[in-house]
Amino acid sequence: MATKQHSNSKNPRNCVRGSGGKSAKPKSLRERIRDSVSSSKRSDWAACMNGADPEWLHSRDAIELAQVFDGHFPGWLVESEPWRQVTGARFRFLRTQMLGLSTEQCAAFLGVHRATICRWEAESQETPKAAFEALRLLSKSSDQRLSHKHWDGWFINRQTGELVSPDVGRLAVKPEEINGLPGLYNRLSHLMLHVGNLESQVEALVAENAALRTGEKSRQLAVELEAMQERIANILDSVRTAEIIEFNRTANRRQVAG
Repeated sequence: MATKQHSNSKNPRNCVRGSGGKSAKPKSLRERIRDSVSSSKRSDWAACMNGADPEWLHSRDAIELAQVFDGHFPGWLVESEPWRQVTGARFRFLRTQMLGLSTEQCAAFLGVHRATICRWEAESQETPKAAFEALRLLSKSSDQRLSHKHWDGWFINRQTGELVSPDVGRLAVKPEEINGLPGLYNRLSHLMLHVGNLESQVEALVAENAALRTGEKSRQLAVELEAMQERIANILDSVRTAEIIEFNRTANRRQVAG
């Protein structure tokens, strides 16, 4: 028959004695967790810079994460803001404002019923962190950012990193080429300004040419009028110098009477 363990026996792990042989004051839960594994100062700084409450760094959740990730917080973990509680309001904001998804679209993506999405957002049912993270990661993906109808058919080549257009002969644009677009647009604006100035100058020259032609016609008309005036003057001079024949009116009357 097994002997019964003495009731006064104590687990040595739960008994801490000081140098004088007396039992030391037991450590609090926070102290025991802190003494086990804690996050690095760099991880703490990154978490605080991303909005973490310094008190959270000493919480059970933070220490457990530090234990899992060997004393540091990966960047993607900090970006997920594990110190913030997943609520229905945050889920709805992510769905509507960040992703622009309808309730039906969100339900189809997550593989749940539409009513489930409504319960999460109404906070009548707890929102799973996995579902929230699925939407958050989707909002960060390049595929989602190219999902607007204006980018229909565009995609990023995962091997070359080029942005591929479905138009213009399947044009593929590299990042450095995209970076050069502002410079090209700047040069284009200068060229368009120069072309505008040239067009203004051409319009002015055309108007001047039209005026010159009008003046040339006026001069030709003036020359023709002068020539006509000379001919008229010559005709008048010839009329003035013509011989005038005198008629005897009395003799003529007699001849007519006889």
